[in-house]
Amino acid sequence: MLVLEYAISGLLFGATYSLVAIGFTLIFGVLNRFNIAHGATLMVAAFGGATISILFGGKDSYIILIAAFFSATLIGAIVGLIVRQIAFAPLKGGSELSPFVTSAAMALILEELFVNLTQSVSIYSMEVTEFPSPLENLVFFLGEIYIRGAYLVIFLMALIIMGILHWWLHHTKSGLAIRCVEENPTAAWLMGINGNRVEIIVFAVASAIAGAAGCLISVAYGTVTPFLGSNLLLVSFVVLVLAGIGSVRGAMICGLLVGIIETVTAGLISAQTKEAVLFIILFTVLLVKPQGIFATSATERD
Repeated sequence: MLVLEYAISGLLFGATYSLVAIGFTLIFGVLNRFNIAHGATLMVAAFGGATISILFGGKDSYIILIAAFFSATLIGAIVGLIVRQIAFAPLKGGSELSPFVTSAAMALILEELFVNLTQSVSIYSMEVTEFPSPLENLVFFLGEIYIRGAYLVIFLMALIIMGILHWWLHHTKSGLAIRCVEENPTAAWLMGINGNRVEIIVFAVASAIAGAAGCLISVAYGTVTPFLGSNLLLVSFVVLVLAGIGSVRGAMICGLLVGIIETVTAGLISAQTKEAVLFIILFTVLLVKPQGIFATSATERD
């Protein structure tokens, strides 16, 4: 029964990992480059949501919590577009390593900025800042199984976001354009698809999803720190490799699996060993299927 309780909690919380990995995957699929600042974008958005909740009494109000969520989503999109403009747009035609370095530099700058802000702004705390939420003490019981209300709400919100994203990618012109650029950017250009416009849309959407994930994760933790993004970036990278680089559907599923693995391991063994178990599983999967569980055959891109 205890294992089942851990597994359900991991499944519910793992949906946030799916959201982080999906944004990471979307950007890589279009640019064929890793956005190392994706985690920092998430962190900045989470602080934006926390700020709204702190200033307007979010601990006792679902309306304020909703406002914090949408604020974090919007802030994520804005920060993502800024990252693109600074770290990616000027380096087109350069080496593959250049955007990796510049986005990593952006991540460090944003982390250091918020480390300083938490030391100088009174509403923040130096180490961890509280994210007040009315979900904090909400609990449900499924028979004898204990379920945190925050995890359940987060899971439902993540499912809604993933459902909307799936519909958008497969039933709209802009979604079709994104999938065309992912599949073959040269052919997409020949068909008249504006690659720059697609990049802007993808950065905005992926970063907005990261902002939503950052808010949901911080609500689950009850806190936010300047290093929230760097920790989640590692997990999302594991999800990305497990799923197969470029697979959005795989990122959705593997995020849930990683959540289950982490929670069950932490509950039955210890929190210190969950990363070790996760990487052992990652190495095992890569030995059996190096391209990832959900990888599909595709033409190699430059």
